[in-house]
Amino acid sequence: MNIDKKRKIINMTAEVLDMFLGIPEALVHGFDRKEFNRYLHGYYHEQELTVSNIAKFFHNLKQRGYIEVEKINERESVRFTTKARLAIVERLGQRAKIGRRYLLFSFDIPERMATQRDKYRRVLKRLGCKQIQKSLWVSNRDIGELAELAAKEYGVDDYVICAVVDSIDIQTTVDKMVAEDKKN
Repeated sequence: MNIDKKRKIINMTAEVLDMFLGIPEALVHGFDRKEFNRYLHGYYHEQELTVSNIAKFFHNLKQRGYIEVEKINERESVRFTTKARLAIVERLGQRAKIGRRYLLFSFDIPERMATQRDKYRRVLKRLGCKQIQKSLWVSNRDIGELAELAAKEYGVDDYVICAVVDSIDIQTTVDKMVAEDKKN
């Protein structure tokens, strides 16, 4: 697959996920496949995509693990996977407003849950948090609810603490870390 085509597919995927951000019940309950296709067709109608292009894109979403299709009472239902929901969480985190307070996320997740712990760390990183220590992360963005959602998704919410603080003694270090990310 050439780079331009791959980039176009990635951009379309991001646009579709953005489109469904406005329909929160779709993220939880899913869609009837025909309804999902109508949304896609309406969304891309102005770009003059054909039904065939949309069908290929739908198949691509399925192949890349963003949606699952299951038959319920002879109808196909489309559900977003955890991968899609996390991609949406990441996009929401990028849009979160920078606040005056800091959120500190601390966790002590047992070794038997190492996989979930690593996944939770990845989500914190995607949300723009900065790692201060192995299990201590900080953010100046309003992402508390998103981090809580991820903790529940991975079943580690009993091991995570979030503290909201006005200032921290490593504030200049955190500010430098944020500034470096803006440059990159």
